Order: sequence, then C-alpha cells, then structure tokens
Amino acid sequence: MPPAKSATSMETTLASIVAHPTRAEAFTILGERTASPVEIAQEIGKDVGHVGYHVRKLLQLNVVELVDERPVRGAVEHFYRATSRAYVSTEESAEQSIEEREVFTRHVLQFHVADIARALDAGTFDARPNRALVRTPLVVDAEGFQELSELHDEMFERTLEIQTKSAERLVDESESSSISTMSATMFFELPERKRPVE
Repeated sequence: MPPAKSATSMETTLASIVAHPTRAEAFTILGERTASPVEIAQEIGKDVGHVGYHVRKLLQLNVVELVDERPVRGAVEHFYRATSRAYVSTEESAEQSIEEREVFTRHVLQFHVADIARALDAGTFDARPNRALVRTPLVVDAEGFQELSELHDEMFERTLEIQTKSAERLVDESESSSISTMSATMFFELPERKRPVE
C-alpha cells in the first residue's frame, strides 16, 4: 500500500482533476465503470483525441488504471477504471491502518470534487430548490460520535433503498423521467483550533 499523500499533494491532485471539465467527467465515468476513451468520447460528445489526453492525465495522477486492451480494426483500444471503490463499511475501516484509510479518503474526495465541478459547470447543482447542501460543525462526546457514525450508516442504507424503489418505478416510466443524482455525506473529527494567546 503506498503511503498517504500530504494535504498539499492531495489538494494538488484534486485541482488537477477538476482543471478541465472533460477530465472531471471522464474521472466520474471511470469511477462508475470500466470504459475506454472512445466510449467516454461517444458518451459526452467530445473528440476521442481530446478525451484520450485527459484520461492519460488521470493515469499520470494515479487515480485511474489500465485494466484491459483489445484489438480494434488494426489498433488497440485501452480500457480504464478508477483505482478505488467509493464505500468502505465501518467494520472494513476498523481493519485498515490509518494510512490505508487516508488513501481511501483521498480517492473518495477526488470523486466528490469531480462530481461537484461537473454539476456546477452544467448548472445542475442548484437547479432544483430541494437539493441539499449542509455543513454542521458540532461538539460531541465519544457516545455522540458513535451515534452520528451509526446515523450516517443508516442514511447510506436508506439511500440504497430509495434507489431500488426508484429503479422499480422507472421500469414503467419513460427514460426522460429519470434524474441523475449524487448523494454525498461526510462525518469526521476536526482538529482543535488554536486559541490566541491573551
């Protein structure tokens, strides 16, 4: 397992991912499935050379990896995917070292920033008045921290239940009624603020 990057290194990587809308869009697609630059170009309506350039940049950042190569009409089509899945349970996290958890955190934050950048660029982030954007600093004890952890696990499970029910309803509805969304939650301990010396 590679060592966790410093905060400065992580910020540089995040900035590099969202430096161009095509790069952010390619990164989020590769976070959902394996795809080639040709497939991504067809999906987002961009030139394959342009998309290939940004996928190579993601490869240089070590946030995607080459997973397959297939011969296509005298050429070789390369297939990539993001290097980390987007969820680790509390039980799985407890078995990881802090370095492993930090690597996973870096990858998930990269996905979040790329998703937000895409939505802001497209004007969809604030298009619906019932979208959620909440930041809540809290001070809790150890028991409260555990309760908040369990609450976020429950939110994740409930989110999947809603997704399943929506999928069942969409079978009988037109494709145009579907709404692509992103649910993102974070819960973590903040460092204590340094108080000014009086």
